[in-house]
Amino acid sequence: MARGVRRGVTLVEILVVVAIIGLLIGLLLPAVQAARESSRRLACAANLKQIGLAVLAHHEARRLLPTAVVSGSVSERGDVDPRSGTSHSWLVQVLPYLEEQSRYDRFDLTRSIFEPRSPDSAAGPEAERPAVLACPGDPGGVPFRHETFTAGRPCAKGSYAAWASPYHVEFQHRHPGALGWRPRPRLASLRDGTQSTLVASEVLGGSADWDARGAWALGWNAASVLAFDMHPYPDAPPFRHFPLSLGHTQRPNLRDPSVNVDVLYACPAEGTAATSRGMPCGEWQEDDVWRYLSSAPRSTHPTGVQSLWADGHVEFLGDTIDEVTLAYLIAIDDGRPVKPPAR
Repeated sequence: MARGVRRGVTLVEILVVVAIIGLLIGLLLPAVQAARESSRRLACAANLKQIGLAVLAHHEARRLLPTAVVSGSVSERGDVDPRSGTSHSWLVQVLPYLEEQSRYDRFDLTRSIFEPRSPDSAAGPEAERPAVLACPGDPGGVPFRHETFTAGRPCAKGSYAAWASPYHVEFQHRHPGALGWRPRPRLASLRDGTQSTLVASEVLGGSADWDARGAWALGWNAASVLAFDMHPYPDAPPFRHFPLSLGHTQRPNLRDPSVNVDVLYACPAEGTAATSRGMPCGEWQEDDVWRYLSSAPRSTHPTGVQSLWADGHVEFLGDTIDEVTLAYLIAIDDGRPVKPPAR
């Protein structure tokens, strides 16, 4: 009885199989990446939703909204200096409503956040990052630490910041955002209504220790506070946008230093170019070109940032949003309720 001839797999057949597998991977990979991005975006929105509920719970309990920074003072020329008080941020104020009472109890809002709590430890609760303040996909960078500004104390970085003003952080008392520093902020102060008032958006933590961006416990520009840099007409409130600002504002995911930069208290000499994580910065100078404080929201999402509104809902804010629209979403005293374009 004759035996069947045993035939091996040819090289051509192997190459065909490899090509088919490669094609399938090529088809599946974008879908997998899209699914991962969708998951990250949803998780980030869920965190921001929790923060929004905490802001509303703070208002319910105290009849006041949290402020961008706990305390501060106004200089002779009328600027708010976020560093003149204790420097605690709005996120520190809402910790009890994020099931973080024990962490909140470790802060003393009557003393500078940089005062040592004990002689044997330089790190305090600001050196830790609560999970709810971290957007998936954002590693947060190394803690912000500066010998002068933080007395060498490390400040961990989170993923969310409040809009203090449609203009500059130092003018949040003149043209405030929802959590701008002012005597008694309330939901009733939001003339445009809670559904049309932007409260907070995502930020990316700087990857260097000199970079304060994302430092969640500090109520400083680019740390946990944003300002849009849309200049107003030089008259009394309500806010009215000044057209010459168009093209120079802090829209989401701005990375072009020729348009604008995040102004920080510390930025290297090369800060006018893309620096930490490709985010341009400039160093604040009291009497120089960078005497203003503004910064852009940013995320790892490809086309925008998750954002929180005053009624507690979360909506995705696109990179290409109209500048005038965004300015009036941030301003609370303009009397022009607007909504971002539908996506």
